[in-house]
Amino acid sequence: MKTILTPTDFSPNAVNAIAYAAQVAKKVRGKLILVHALPFPVASTPELPGGITPQKALREAYLRELEQLSKNLRLENGFAFDVECYCTQGPLFQSLGTMVEEHKVDMIVMGTKGASGFMQKLAGTNALTIMRQVNCPVLVVPATAQYTAWEKVAYASDFEKEEKVFLQQLFTVTAPFAPIIEVMNVQAEEQLNLVADHQIIKAMVQDQPVQIKQVKAASVLAGIKQYIQENQVQVLAVAIEKRTWLEALFHQSVSAQLAFASNLPILALPQTPYQTIAPQAVASKVVNVN
Repeated sequence: MKTILTPTDFSPNAVNAIAYAAQVAKKVRGKLILVHALPFPVASTPELPGGITPQKALREAYLRELEQLSKNLRLENGFAFDVECYCTQGPLFQSLGTMVEEHKVDMIVMGTKGASGFMQKLAGTNALTIMRQVNCPVLVVPATAQYTAWEKVAYASDFEKEEKVFLQQLFTVTAPFAPIIEVMNVQAEEQLNLVADHQIIKAMVQDQPVQIKQVKAASVLAGIKQYIQENQVQVLAVAIEKRTWLEALFHQSVSAQLAFASNLPILALPQTPYQTIAPQAVASKVVNVN
């Protein structure tokens, strides 16, 4: 893992995520990409004196702020990693989706407000949208989370799906940290018919330092929270599966609930990482404001 991308709106939550991402970049001695996304301009927006559009003025102001942030980060971390700054235009998840492929990003790190209310209030948030839409691992950092060395990383599995693509990404992302990886499964009352096949998981992990744990609880979410409380885990990894709209309607998104109701960073692993997708024209290009 060498390239880390962090979007920012300069809010306290985003600043905290950047501080976390900087520590990861320092550990892997890689590159940190800072991105701020501007909305599309209103067609009737008048020009400022000198023929400068408000959008261009905004872009230049945000780029200056990003560059200053970049200088501070490099100075504070002993110039242990490079930093690049970009100001894009349009929906954030579309910009990030394009940048992930163009810059060969290994992981996105972004902030969230942490504990929140009902799921319907979260449906439109940037973090949840990016977790679901971008074909790259996304580390969601709660507002209260601070970086600590990744000594133990847990992966929540239901033992029902094909885990290989998720485990491969997990091993790649965590390799520089060499943590203990625990594949944990919750035996919940809502999943009484589930038969956990440990042998399949063990065959997938082979020589990796992986332990398999099981927790009994009333629900999957309760079991994962119980496991987090009882174990010294620095990161919880979860699989983000592609569901049809009908499946999504009748299934709770445990991954999304965890991302917004936990003080632990959540590593969301996509079902189709961009490295496995056949090369094709990118539908939405990143647009820089002229």
